Amino acid sequence: MIKSLFITGTDTGVGKTTISACLSAFLSVKKKLNVGVMKPFESGLSKRNKDELPWDAICLREASGSSDDLNMISPYTFEAPLAPEVAASLENIQIDLNMVDRIYKKILHEHDITVVEGAGGVLVPIKRNFFYGDLIKRWGCPTIIISRLGLGTINHTLLTVGYLKTRGIKVIGVILNNNDGTGDLAAKTNPDILSAYLDCPILGIFPYKKNLLKEGMNRQSLARLFLKHIDTDTIMKAIEL
Repeated sequence: MIKSLFITGTDTGVGKTTISACLSAFLSVKKKLNVGVMKPFESGLSKRNKDELPWDAICLREASGSSDDLNMISPYTFEAPLAPEVAASLENIQIDLNMVDRIYKKILHEHDITVVEGAGGVLVPIKRNFFYGDLIKRWGCPTIIISRLGLGTINHTLLTVGYLKTRGIKVIGVILNNNDGTGDLAAKTNPDILSAYLDCPILGIFPYKKNLLKEGMNRQSLARLFLKHIDTDTIMKAIEL
């Protein structure tokens, strides 16, 4: 039985955290599963402010209903908004992948399903010669790709899917996120052209919702939103739950 899902993106800022949170809420609220979450590496935190907590990890924890410690959900946090390899180097931190593996396996063991969110795209480096694509392969996670709905998404989406397929990674499908509220010609034509070229399904178009996670965590609302716009049947079949 597959017990984890990896959420990756074609780029930074495509809405991975929003959709990961909504997926986690759906699995927890609608499917009554004990959902674990993980954002192994989170960047862009001000360490001058000791009270600042990892925002993405908090969103995932609250949306999923998990009670896991934030240090487990996000074992590595960095100040610079950069790739983990670069951010860790600036802070003289050595990333211990074996430690991250142990935490992942613990979360996996204690939950029915675990949603793991990446950072940036599949070729963002975590440490020297080790990329997010390598982490997905290492953990054997079936993957959902989050792409922008608007201009530029065709190239980025096809490249990401193609790379994961060459690594033997199971791609459940692509979610197109209208994260900037665009309604231009590219946004209108991209779903059809991508459907013609992809050999995995488009799972849906996630609508523009300004400040969705910043207005208070309504797990029921997030779950309903995900169920309304995303092909959840395909996701559930893929993870064998």
